[in-house]
Amino acid sequence: VKGDKKAMTEQQVRGMNTFDATGCTSCHSGAAFNGPQQKLGQGFYMKFPAYADNAYVSKYKLADDKGREQVTGSGADTNMFRVSTLRNITDTAPYFHNGSVNDLAEAVRVMAKTQLNKELADADVDDIVVFLGALTGEYPVITMPRLPATSGTSIVAAQSN
Repeated sequence: VKGDKKAMTEQQVRGMNTFDATGCTSCHSGAAFNGPQQKLGQGFYMKFPAYADNAYVSKYKLADDKGREQVTGSGADTNMFRVSTLRNITDTAPYFHNGSVNDLAEAVRVMAKTQLNKELADADVDDIVVFLGALTGEYPVITMPRLPATSGTSIVAAQSN
């Protein structure tokens, strides 16, 4: 986002500014928009939902899964989840740890309310979604190598004489 000033549209820039002003960068920062850089193999964890007293939590059953606590057994890890990258987020529905939200605009609304206790105007949600679309990149083309046949087998079908 700090590179080519013409790489993003006016709406994408507006969405980026709204994303920042709303407070989304308190968790979604850094090169991959998944928090501060951590040691290899470690993630950045945050409580989710941070504000549980709202309709989204029950509607999407966001507090049912206890998060990292189920792995560590520590009460300090209750509802702690790894902050996911926002790179290619438009390609990764459904959203959240339980896959309960299929629509990115709805996911933005849910995050604003459950993490920041903020209600966003529809125009702000639209701008943020368009900004998030700007974080989608090209996937690398990977050509699979042709591997040799397993000893004692043939990749040519057996022919009868």
